[in-house]
Formats: sequence, structure tokens, C-alpha cells
Amino acid sequence: MDETIFKYDTIHLVDVNPNTELETHIKNAIQNFNCKDADVENFLKNKAFDFERRNKSRTYLIFEDKSLVAYYTLSLHSIVFEESTSKNLVKKLDGFSKDVQSVGIILIGQLGKDFNLGKNISGAYLLDECLSAIIDVKRIVGGRYTMLECAEIPKIVKFYKNNGFEVFQKIDDKYLRMIKKL
Repeated sequence: MDETIFKYDTIHLVDVNPNTELETHIKNAIQNFNCKDADVENFLKNKAFDFERRNKSRTYLIFEDKSLVAYYTLSLHSIVFEESTSKNLVKKLDGFSKDVQSVGIILIGQLGKDFNLGKNISGAYLLDECLSAIIDVKRIVGGRYTMLECAEIPKIVKFYKNNGFEVFQKIDDKYLRMIKKL
């Protein structure tokens, strides 16, 4: 469906005051969130508030009316280069030197839709919202790349490639790290 006919509201979890009606509503909406990816669902239900409180990440909740339809989480991260990493790749990511040991990036830690309620919101719309927030971060603190980790499933990899990401490295037999220049 076309998102232009729907109005989505994004709530930054960090802005939710404790012990308020809004916090109660959000906690209930989070507990009802159902995602195809158990890790994405588990993070939202069991870690997101704690990560906010500890300033480890920022989670953005996307609501359609009063229903939580999707969310994403961003954090600062660094890529530490192994000795085997090509100097050309190091310079490409750093933008200056081929001899650095690491570079800072903005990590898309989570990106998920509710299996039952998120049918009207496309993955492209959700990713665009996420990348828009990343561009805001880039304007404030700088940065050259964003990164995410995803299952090595052809449909998922193709989706991210179609949205400007490229494979950076394989983590294991199931996951890839993908990067996108900002």
C-alpha cells in the first residue's frame, strides 16, 4: 500500500518521561509487538528501555494511530580493522588515511516491523525514516558510513543492496555486515 495515505508518528524513546500515561501506552504497545525476527522482537521488549537509560542507543517507535507498527534503533559504533583488511578499503572508509586502526560509524542496530500491524508500512519507508535520522546525526557529529548486520538471506541482501548498501564482511555462515556511504 502507499504510505502517503497513512500518517505515521515517530516517538523517540528517549523523550518518553517515566511514570506517565504515554510511557504506559508505549510499554503495552511494545509487549504486543510481534516480529518475524525473534532477536529484533526480543531487543525491543527486553533491552530497548535499558539501552536508552544507559545511553547505549536510541530507539525510534513508529505508530499508526495508537498502534506500534515498526521501530528502529541507532547507536555509535566503530569498525576495528583486522591486519588482513586491504589498505584501500581502510582509506575508503576513513576518508583520509590507510593506516588507521578503526573508524566510527552509525550502526543500525535494529530495524523491524510488526508482523500483524505493520502490513501497511513498507520496508523502504522504514529504512528511509531510519536513514533520515542518520543524516541528522551526521549533520551534528559527522560520519561517513552507516552499517547494519543482516541475515544472509537473498531477499534481505537484495533489499539492502537496492537501497545503497554493500557487503562489507561476512560474520559467520548466517550473517553479513553491510555498509552505506552517507
